[in-house]
Amino acid sequence: MTFKTDSWGTEAKERGRKRLDYFKRYSHGLRKKILEKFGSKCIQCGFNDIRALQVDHINGGGCREWFGLGSSMRMKAVLNDKENKYQLLCANCNWIKRAEKGEIRK
Repeated sequence: MTFKTDSWGTEAKERGRKRLDYFKRYSHGLRKKILEKFGSKCIQCGFNDIRALQVDHINGGGCREWFGLGSSMRMKAVLNDKENKYQLLCANCNWIKRAEKGEIRK
């Protein structure tokens, strides 16, 4: 997104950048805690490249649960989960599970 100096001003532009930097650091910190909680590897195949690891709902229904929540609220829900509703899967294993259990939306 580009800012026009005459309409926004440099101060507003700098405030926006600071907010974005803060959010990135905050969300990366939450993601790191989630990965540590689940052992930082896929429970199916053992893949451990964090770029491809995803939080999965063990019993499905993730779209319904996440609807309307922001990304930080979703991450907090995973961190505070006491019911063991989540697991860590790599992208491939997650999509295979979704296909096998009919969890893919049409």
